[in-house]
Amino acid sequence: MTESHVIPATPGWYVEETEDGETSLDPVIAWKAATSQDGDDILLPFVDAGTGFPPFALSEDSFKHCSRRVVYRPTYDPAEENQ
Repeated sequence: MTESHVIPATPGWYVEETEDGETSLDPVIAWKAATSQDGDDILLPFVDAGTGFPPFALSEDSFKHCSRRVVYRPTYDPAEENQ
């Protein structure tokens, strides 16, 4: 994959995941241009993988199996949630 396939994300985009009734939002840091299993052009989000690990692109299958979706929350501030 070349750099031209990775597009920087603008602030406000998050991957929302619900597990055991808890919802979390992970900021999207970049997008990866890809082709869906149906042959459509799609963008897959890159998210932080944690300290010491490089960011990674979530797979199309992970959205189906892990109750994930991409949401746009331009006014969301994660720092306010931890106060």
